[in-house]
Amino acid sequence: MGYRTITRYGRAMAAAVLLSPGAVVHRPVHEVQIVASRFTFEPAVIELTAGEPVRLVLRSKDTVHGFAVPTLNIDVQVAKSGGEPTIVEFVAPPPGRFEIACSEFCGSGHVHMKAALISSSP
Repeated sequence: MGYRTITRYGRAMAAAVLLSPGAVVHRPVHEVQIVASRFTFEPAVIELTAGEPVRLVLRSKDTVHGFAVPTLNIDVQVAKSGGEPTIVEFVAPPPGRFEIACSEFCGSGHVHMKAALISSSP
């Protein structure tokens, strides 16, 4: 399963699923806007459908934060307020709950900065 991090917004990727030889159907990308701030992610729960192409657009309201989903090998830095958004693109994993945590120390409440990614069956 491949994950890509694109640090410049505006670079779109077309996701496609091969159905039969020569037939390609493009699936829409499920884009989720996420805002990091001391000491929360908004939204706190990201709901996806297994197998769908996903684009997370991450921004910070204040300082530098991290966005890590260890079981999916995702760990990116989110620039402080006013910086370029961080883009993470991947295919939603099989059904399950995946814990998200801030991976850049951002202050005294850092250890409580958590969220969840929930992937459901189609």
